[in-house]
Amino acid sequence: MTAPLITFEGKSVVVTGGARGIGRAIAKRFLACGARVIIADHDESGAETAIQLADMGNEVHFIRCDVSKLSEVQSLVAESIHRFGGSIDVLVNNAGIFPRADLLNTDEAFWDNVLGINLKGAYMLCQAVVPGMIERNSGVIINIGSNHATAGEPATMAYAVSKGGIVTLTRNLAKAFVKHGIRVNCVQPGWVASEGEVARWKANGMDEEQMTALAARLQTGEDIADAVLFMASGMSKQINGQVLIVDGGITLK
Repeated sequence: MTAPLITFEGKSVVVTGGARGIGRAIAKRFLACGARVIIADHDESGAETAIQLADMGNEVHFIRCDVSKLSEVQSLVAESIHRFGGSIDVLVNNAGIFPRADLLNTDEAFWDNVLGINLKGAYMLCQAVVPGMIERNSGVIINIGSNHATAGEPATMAYAVSKGGIVTLTRNLAKAFVKHGIRVNCVQPGWVASEGEVARWKANGMDEEQMTALAARLQTGEDIADAVLFMASGMSKQINGQVLIVDGGITLK
């Protein structure tokens, strides 16, 4: 049998926001390539996701974590290291929220919630896992961004700022830790037909035919997962501090 093009046999991976959507697709891809995976999510449905993905035959665990809280981030990393027996090889900062509000309708609590989960959470996870990666002189961090990072719509102001921060965080950390064998990159989806996005379409009155037609033009969680696997693998060993845009060319229009 021909060996798989990408393998993560024996590697340990933490995926935040892994209970559903893009995060679930990422976790599933890593498991299919031989990795051991921690699904981290504030949503308890992550436990059921872990049970379902365990059928793939590799080690997978769910750890509940609100990434905006330092104590929970530290507990997540400590428990992951304990379960893996000593290391986190790949961190995927995927946890994020996408509520709508323009500048004039964004109050302090709204702003703090979006930035706390989308940006502060990624920073705290990086801060928690990097020491171990430095010790091993090896590690990969993949941050999940968004095309909104470069501007965004008026109603996604806080979200756009958080994703712009993700790009800066990615490049800063890549430069800071390249000497320790750590690569940090960003995978930037365009418009993904995730469960949350489909639910929003339904709430806005779209019928099944309209939703099917729209979804056919958009990205899937699997599209983003494939890009994450490539950026985490040895096939991209000379790629560092970069943003990989996965949007079907929508930004070209």
